[in-house]
Amino acid sequence: MRMRALAGGAALAVVHWTVGIAAVQESPFPHEDHQGLFPVCSGCHQGVETGNVAAFYPPASQCAGCHDGVDQNLVTWTGPSPRSTNVVFDHAAHGAGLDGAGDPAVTCEACHSDPAGERMSVDDAVEVGQCWSCHAHERTDHFVSSTTSDCVVCHVPLAESGFGRARLESLPRPADHDDPGFLLAPGEAGHAASVRLDVARCATCHVQDRCAACHVDAGLEEIVRIAAAPQAMDQPVWSSEYPVPASHELGSWLTTHAPGAEGAAECATCHTSDDCASCHLEPMPDPTAELPARAEALAPGAMLVTQAPPTHEARFFLRAHSTLAAAEPSNCATCHTETYCVDCHDGPSDGGYHESGFVARHQADAFGRAEECSTCHSTAAFCRACHVESGLESWGRLGPGYHDAEPIWLLRHGQAARQSLESCASCHAQSDCVQCHGILGAFKVSPHTPGFDAVAAWARSPRTCLACHVSNPLGVIGS
Repeated sequence: MRMRALAGGAALAVVHWTVGIAAVQESPFPHEDHQGLFPVCSGCHQGVETGNVAAFYPPASQCAGCHDGVDQNLVTWTGPSPRSTNVVFDHAAHGAGLDGAGDPAVTCEACHSDPAGERMSVDDAVEVGQCWSCHAHERTDHFVSSTTSDCVVCHVPLAESGFGRARLESLPRPADHDDPGFLLAPGEAGHAASVRLDVARCATCHVQDRCAACHVDAGLEEIVRIAAAPQAMDQPVWSSEYPVPASHELGSWLTTHAPGAEGAAECATCHTSDDCASCHLEPMPDPTAELPARAEALAPGAMLVTQAPPTHEARFFLRAHSTLAAAEPSNCATCHTETYCVDCHDGPSDGGYHESGFVARHQADAFGRAEECSTCHSTAAFCRACHVESGLESWGRLGPGYHDAEPIWLLRHGQAARQSLESCASCHAQSDCVQCHGILGAFKVSPHTPGFDAVAAWARSPRTCLACHVSNPLGVIGS
């Protein structure tokens, strides 16, 4: 908002005035009844011309000079209470500007009295329109919608106005605040750009507390530049508003929302670390450390609740999720602990993932790999613990035990090992095999079948040979 003086063509001096002085008494002073006693306004309002706020109104003793209880009734005069205002105005500077403009006809009555009324017919308050009788307003809409408006020409920051709750709640809303995307528009649009371009305009109607009602990161430089409300200001209960950005509406957002190289600064506008904890388990992702906890912020943040990804809503997800879990178990570990899986997959024999009676006949499925047991079970620990508890453990080097309690298992284990060496590795280490097999073994039994091509095996995978052999078993051949 800009004004230009029309009186005399000279610009007026305007300074900040933070507290108004308009009379707001229950019984306004009857100026008309005293019009024959006071030839000039400054007789009672001496401080107006000098800017002395304490002398804007006469003291009570001045009234007692006439109202002594004998000739005139006693009166109680306390003067009006200061009126809160956000208008930039100073009587002394304004009067000096008028004198300098060479217009002696502009007196107190020009603003404070009805031109068509009697002398000293003082209005209760001055309307903004009276300012425009001399000052041309460049805007057709007083509550402008352009970030180029210079509000500080006519208004002080809201934190200096002294406004109470009623005035704060009645402040008008500029048209640009209703534009779609005003809160979220990136770049040179939206309210963030408005603050960066002209923070004074925002401070005209907002206090820092209003920003902190939504912003988790209320310590931003742009927000700190807006003055905080004084302690005595009775503020409304500001509501927090968190519109969902378009990027968050994408189906892939939950799996791709990790912040970029700039870190979690952009997330901190709406989110606290508590929002991350609604889905993520310990240890939390590194960017979470950049976000304040909800207890440390004035704003509540978006207050997210645990939500399943869109993939989990597929009709056959429960049957197909094993493929996803096997391909990328770290994705599952973001939200689920092992106990969550165990509730279904590691149930008792009469319930859980496996059908009733599965434990009694699981040997065939485990050996034939009808399903991949290691997807859910640690075979080296889980299987062994159950077998030992069931009394199927072996004893000594040749004891049967686990191997179906067959006394001749040692003579038959070669075929089983060749068919499913992974099953053997569930319980046995390599050292168990070399006790018998190899040149250092007790029985020096070769693990290789008749016709085994050692040269081809070494050429194909020397590391496989070195699992048992301490060096190249072929000497210089193929080395």
